[in-house]
Amino acid sequence: MSKKITFTGGFGEYFIMSLGLLLLSVITLGIALPYWVYWSFKYFFTKLEIDGKKVVFIGGFGEYFVMSLGLLLLSVITFGLAFPYWTYWSFKYFFTRMEVQE
Repeated sequence: MSKKITFTGGFGEYFIMSLGLLLLSVITLGIALPYWVYWSFKYFFTKLEIDGKKVVFIGGFGEYFVMSLGLLLLSVITFGLAFPYWTYWSFKYFFTRMEVQE
């Protein structure tokens, strides 16, 4: 039995917020980059509906920020070798903290 997945987000909302977060990331010399990534993932995942049921995210920003900033710093130190792990970890963090609302 297949389930219909619907995305309810809009480009305008995402674009405006992303521009602001990009600017903030530049101003803070990259410190705000994890928040931009966090917000982007959360935006896309929480705008999903599966058979009319909303997807909710149960993770927190603090936990994500500390680990993400550490992994990004490690990526800089290792000249990008740790970057694929940061990407993997970010996706895993979000996918393991999503629930379908009943």
